[in-house]
Amino acid sequence: MKLKRLTAIIALLLCFSLFPAVAGAASAPSFTMNLTKQKQSVGQMFTVTVEGSGLTDMYAFELTFNYDSTRLKLLGAKSDIKGFSIKPITGKNEIVFAHTKTGAIAGENGELTLCTLTFEALAEGEASIELTAAKLVDSKLKATMPAAAFQLTSSIGKQAERPHFIDMDNHWAKANVERAIDLGIVNGYTDGTFKPGRSITRAEFTAMLVRSLGIQASESGAAAFTDSAKIPSWARPYAHTAAVHGYVKGYEDGSFRAELPITRAEMTVILTRVLGLTIDTNQRTTFADRDQIPAWAEPAIAAGVEISLVQGRGGNRFAPNAQATRAEAVTLMLNMLDKRVVEADAS
Repeated sequence: MKLKRLTAIIALLLCFSLFPAVAGAASAPSFTMNLTKQKQSVGQMFTVTVEGSGLTDMYAFELTFNYDSTRLKLLGAKSDIKGFSIKPITGKNEIVFAHTKTGAIAGENGELTLCTLTFEALAEGEASIELTAAKLVDSKLKATMPAAAFQLTSSIGKQAERPHFIDMDNHWAKANVERAIDLGIVNGYTDGTFKPGRSITRAEFTAMLVRSLGIQASESGAAAFTDSAKIPSWARPYAHTAAVHGYVKGYEDGSFRAELPITRAEMTVILTRVLGLTIDTNQRTTFADRDQIPAWAEPAIAAGVEISLVQGRGGNRFAPNAQATRAEAVTLMLNMLDKRVVEADAS
């Protein structure tokens, strides 16, 4: 319900831009876009950031993009500005992304990053991404529609040769693992194996999550967990970043417990948070082992099952406390990415 209310707030705010006051040339904001890298390979993931400058009391915004949907697949869009974003609206070759602050507070001023778009490269060739329109609303609900025209071109080359894992032939998750490798989400082992049935730790899963979302991992700020010093150095930036974004939470004592294998229940709850699903606390599952599902996890698991994010292991069992395998983690991560962008009527 909270999600629906916030979505309605954004829609209401941006309705004011149907009759916008065009900003004067001297004070008009300007926009630029940047690619993480100019050249990609088919199957790889990359991000585009949109920077705004000359902003004055910006409380909400809506950005419209044109892009080459034959060569690019949108995996997600987000803003690091405090507030709430709607899921990006996608049509043929068009993306609309909106974000708003909440509450009676002032808007943003100056120069800042408005949003980050994450794409998957689908086919070889030159792929364009163009910012075509911007709508801004200030804290007094005055709308402006400054000029916005900026285009980037990404060069996509043939798919890079991926490693052959000797233990993945004929495995049910083979295609998923190959796609995750191409996207840079996960890696295999030096002995030529992927070990799909091996359990995945909380640290490994969190690193996979942050990479899949195209977020820059960082340890900046205060320690996120009471046992931060015990988290392996390679995993610490991922754990901290996931905690800052609210995707991963510690245990009651504030610890992260990096080396502990993640359970299927924990994994599902985390991914429903990432998707921003509206969780009905009264929602229940129908699994035969429902009595083993922790009460704190059941509503999220039910929501995940409802949208086909996750499914049982067979025999109508969910196995909530079983250790998640690498193959399961990869599959759910890709499901999450594919469900982050929901096609909708942009009218």
